[in-house]
Amino acid sequence: MKLLRNLRPRIEVDAAADGATVRLMRGHRLSDSLRLGRNEVHFAILHPDGSYEDLGISPNLLTTVGRDLLSAGLGNFAGKEGAMTAATATSATPAGGGMTVDAYKGHRVWAAAALITSPSSYGNIGSNSATVLTIDQWWTAADGVATTPAATNGYHIQPSVLARFMGVTADVSAASAASTVLTGEITINGLTRALAAYAHTGGTATYTLTKTFSVTGGPQTVHRGGLFTAANTTAAGVLVFETVANVDAIVTTSDSLVATWTVTLSG
Repeated sequence: MKLLRNLRPRIEVDAAADGATVRLMRGHRLSDSLRLGRNEVHFAILHPDGSYEDLGISPNLLTTVGRDLLSAGLGNFAGKEGAMTAATATSATPAGGGMTVDAYKGHRVWAAAALITSPSSYGNIGSNSATVLTIDQWWTAADGVATTPAATNGYHIQPSVLARFMGVTADVSAASAASTVLTGEITINGLTRALAAYAHTGGTATYTLTKTFSVTGGPQTVHRGGLFTAANTTAAGVLVFETVANVDAIVTTSDSLVATWTVTLSG
């Protein structure tokens, strides 16, 4: 048993019909587990000595701008397509301009020369002017980094209801349906916004998004968190879900902050 206690623990997350189970493993042995319910966010801190702090569960909140994005994605939305006139690592310029400012914020733009002969790439749209789409980066379908498309490639814009990027902040404001940004979002010490791992069991009403932040400095306090449609604060995208941690997480170098969001799809 002494040898097991000395093993560095790891976190495993299993999706379930109405939430998720978080397990603390040492080697091949189960050390502890926690069952998460529906519409909830769970934070825990794993320390380098193998100890951990369970910070409890808090409710998630769907924002108003998040509801609008879901409506566009699930309802009737007219997309936009054509040819580009310019592209950079963080932007795309559709021919003709004429876009309404931020009409495509939170959506995705796909670009390709010809799908028959070359794969497409996409960018998560953080904002748009009348002429230019600002994106987080160009992605491959497998969530890798894609090459910037040619300036004259074809493009297609469509709504995206994927809020997969998790950010955190020390700001002590309350979660609100009116929130559009995560004020004071942390961009240092390993707590920068990042892609979360998705899990879902077919036929069930929930899915989970989990991220383990490996902390590289501090002490740093985490009070709130959010799920976004884009990968960074420059092309911020839409804040779809927000929560206040049940207990503030105070982390420092070599800690791991584990956050699991459970989202319920109800009819």
